[in-house]
Amino acid sequence: MSGRFENISPDHFLWKGISFRHDDSVLKIGTDSLLLASWIPKILLAPKNILDVGTGSGVIAILMAHEFPAASVIGIDLEEKAVQLAQSNANSSQYQDRVQIEQSGLIAFSKTSNEKFDLMVSNPPFYIHHVLPGSGIMKSAKHAIESIGEWMKAMAHLLSDDGHVCLILPASAAFEWTREANANQLYCNKKLDIYSNIEDGLPKRSLLCFGRELAKPENTFMTMYNEKKAYTSGYQEWLGI
Repeated sequence: MSGRFENISPDHFLWKGISFRHDDSVLKIGTDSLLLASWIPKILLAPKNILDVGTGSGVIAILMAHEFPAASVIGIDLEEKAVQLAQSNANSSQYQDRVQIEQSGLIAFSKTSNEKFDLMVSNPPFYIHHVLPGSGIMKSAKHAIESIGEWMKAMAHLLSDDGHVCLILPASAAFEWTREANANQLYCNKKLDIYSNIEDGLPKRSLLCFGRELAKPENTFMTMYNEKKAYTSGYQEWLGI
């Protein structure tokens, strides 16, 4: 059971032997975060200093501490309720001495922090140039006031010379994020496209890994559902469900 996914209650689940709590006051833990947290250990070796941008419930930050035993992790989020929840989850885990939660946005953090990070990870706000909803958690979790260019500039500033930035995005947004990354001398070296159904012509999500070295990216893909609308074996094995 320790390596599997188990729903304990609507607001509580177990994954990789770690208990997580989430609630409606913070955007709930979803497939995107779990996909990203599962992908990173498969492509990177032992980052020591990790920043989780927009940590939400803290799931990615805690999972990075789990996957990389020598790493120190900082999770940042603008929302006070998210910071409180992430801190609670971190304190309840065995990684509390290596996971630090701070209330801050990426741009502000980049201007005040003197640290450089081997790995920066984020399930970032998707809707940069869209009309914002009036209120609620979706406004801050999936919409951003800053531009993609500002985000990438801040990430490039905080990144160590040999570091990597790993993101999960709607596939339709991958080109724009890649373009802005390139403008800040960050280049995609690995890409994983996630298709919802086996017959889909276009992916739903793209996972991107950027570094400072300009090289031909490694492109892979995975499909979530087979022709019977059941999870594919590859997807089940990937997430441990």
